[in-house]
Amino acid sequence: MKPEIYPVDPQICRQCRGLCCQGHPGLWTQPQAFFAIWFPRGQPDLSQLNKQLGHKQLTLRDVGDVRIPAPQKTEAGCTFLAADGCQLPDEKRPDQCRALIPDLDTLLDGEIRCSLPPKYGSGTARERWQRFWSDRDLEARF
Repeated sequence: MKPEIYPVDPQICRQCRGLCCQGHPGLWTQPQAFFAIWFPRGQPDLSQLNKQLGHKQLTLRDVGDVRIPAPQKTEAGCTFLAADGCQLPDEKRPDQCRALIPDLDTLLDGEIRCSLPPKYGSGTARERWQRFWSDRDLEARF
């Protein structure tokens, strides 16, 4: 499952220079899509997952006691943010990043004013990943 394509204004994104990425990295909201993108040969077992995520500059972020994959965070924000934008190809970016809708007010006041459809919000991601981990009885092992 890929996120819907939302209208992106590349000019706003280019001028913004990644304010959204400087806060904290986005999440992958859909477990099956995450594993299909990053582990196309099959989901690794839990002992290998954390190791492999680190090699990919990813981590499991704790969102309300549920572990959700996200890019690693640095002092500057997302580990994949460079001077010329996101270094990840579009198809590998977190769902939340790809679903973010730029807002001109972000440029006007320097605050992140972009919007995110509710189905890509942290609450929805938390519910989906909680179900995913529960189905695999892995959540208790973290």
